[in-house]
Amino acid sequence: MSVESEVKLRQDLYAEITLLEESYRQINSGLLAKSYDALAVASALKTFKDSLNRASAYALALYTLRGKRVSISWDHLFIHLDYAIAAIDGSSSLKQRDTVQTILTMSKAEFEQVLTYFAALKKSIK
Repeated sequence: MSVESEVKLRQDLYAEITLLEESYRQINSGLLAKSYDALAVASALKTFKDSLNRASAYALALYTLRGKRVSISWDHLFIHLDYAIAAIDGSSSLKQRDTVQTILTMSKAEFEQVLTYFAALKKSIK
């Protein structure tokens, strides 16, 4: 892989981590908002999940490029994201919001692990 390709990979990874962090903030602010918007929360959850997939792929590619082996697995978090997305049926009830909050609270440690990992990686590729 050329130097230009690595630079592009690092830029893409950096941008993806930034999107991951922003979508996490949107999830939290949406769940805490007085005027709960189920569609906005569902969109942020989907964005977070998709971004986590892409960021993981970029990170794996970068490690492979550097000759390092690494295994990145967020399977448990992905399952809870799927449950939370499924719990949102398009309505904006407080019961629904409580259900989604409970599901995401069960994965709090995984969210923190993901965000800490990618924050450190973001710093190292800057």
